[in-house]
Amino acid sequence: MKFQDLLKRTIYGLTITLIISLLLAFFSKPPVRFLITMICAGLGALSMWEFMRLGGVAREKRGYRNLLMILVSLVIAGFFVSTIDSFYAFLPFLLFFLASIILFFYHFNKIDGSLQLISQGFFGLIYIGLPLGFMLKILYFSNHSTPLEIGRYFFIYLLVVTKIADIGAYFGGRFFGNRKLAKKISPKKTVEGGIAGFLMALLSSLLFYAIGLLVPNLDFPFVSSLCLGVAIGLIGQFGDLAESVLKRDAGIKDSNSLPGLGGVLDMLDSLFFTTPALYLFLYFFR
Repeated sequence: MKFQDLLKRTIYGLTITLIISLLLAFFSKPPVRFLITMICAGLGALSMWEFMRLGGVAREKRGYRNLLMILVSLVIAGFFVSTIDSFYAFLPFLLFFLASIILFFYHFNKIDGSLQLISQGFFGLIYIGLPLGFMLKILYFSNHSTPLEIGRYFFIYLLVVTKIADIGAYFGGRFFGNRKLAKKISPKKTVEGGIAGFLMALLSSLLFYAIGLLVPNLDFPFVSSLCLGVAIGLIGQFGDLAESVLKRDAGIKDSNSLPGLGGVLDMLDSLFFTTPALYLFLYFFR
């Protein structure tokens, strides 16, 4: 990556960090909760557009593409509603089921290519909709013994540890990389970069454990911090490689051409895998 490209990405990254920080400062306020949900739904819609573009669907099947963008946004919004009251816990899965039915219903009179299109749409709902929905579940995570602020803490943990692993892998590969990690999938990724990313995830997770000692009622044990650091350090890099598989098959470098960012899928690829892992931890061990 050239210095100018790195500078642009750094500026955009800092800008996004500032926006996220402002939103998280007031995350429990009803208007901000609605805004955060709309942002997640919007990211889901853009991600779905890019995902369908990878399969060559965005231009040829605009109606189907737009339908999927709406459906994934509704599924994500359903996850938010489920955070309001446990009575709505079933809602996102009900919406996902209804979305699956709609995918088939749409092709009742459009049979040609339906197998590929339905499969791609169904996978897109899982690949994009579930992780972004789980992000909202993490941010607004609460139970009878957990204050709402703990969700914000773990949401920050998710973003920081995952992205620090990405940054560590990039610079570790740039300065020390020699052996290719997955040459056919991503020629620039190296074993040394992967190790650096893993270690950065582990260290940053342990740092959050140390910070957590100062947060009342957090109860983030050292063993949990250690295990999560290992999991995110491995799973996040797998998510990066998983998206690279899709891009290589499509024959493109970036999922989009957003200035200084590439694509939304490029930004979220590792989070698509680390988010469910963290949510499962919170669900079963908090």
